[in-house]
Amino acid sequence: LRSPLGAVATASQFMLDTGELTEPHLTLTTRIAHSARRMTQMVHDLLDFTVGRLGSGVPITRGDVDLATVVRQSVEEMAVARPESVLQFTTSGDLRGRWDAARVSQVAANLLGNAVQHGAPKTLISVTLHGEPTEVVLRLHNYGPAIPASDFDGLFSPFKRFRSGGGTSRDSGSLGLGLYIAERIVSAHGGSIDVRSSAEAGTLFTVRLPR
Repeated sequence: LRSPLGAVATASQFMLDTGELTEPHLTLTTRIAHSARRMTQMVHDLLDFTVGRLGSGVPITRGDVDLATVVRQSVEEMAVARPESVLQFTTSGDLRGRWDAARVSQVAANLLGNAVQHGAPKTLISVTLHGEPTEVVLRLHNYGPAIPASDFDGLFSPFKRFRSGGGTSRDSGSLGLGLYIAERIVSAHGGSIDVRSSAEAGTLFTVRLPR
């Protein structure tokens, strides 16, 4: 699937980049490009799911990484994709270590996407990185309906699509694999991920990555 989807994405983006399209062709081509990107991400998620469940876990390749750079890029990409979101990124301490930069970026993007999807519209989503002696801690906090207590047990299970506050879940076109893949990547790094959620305090995901 990746090859034909790549052709669709490349061709549609080339058509957009020419700047020569007029309506309704501009709108239709924009939809094609956007849908091709969503489908490609679904394929990548399914590949990660298959490897994680049937193989030896999600593969990682460690290298010298400054997590501030990695996570900042994820925040900036989300700000462009979802300009209605209110994002704040802060850092403190030493944020260097040996991790798989691409995979950690995937964790940040998945958690950000979850916060945008389920958080209250136009409320602050804060992303913080704090360096501790043996690990770096990533926290993502958003306000909005609490995660129902009945959903906590399976929150990081594959294909889990919970309903915030018991209401109707907003369809993001995902397969419900984002949190599962994030947890698998963090575990592959020897780290941990947990969540706290209440109507009063909002939802807080905490990721701990040993250096």
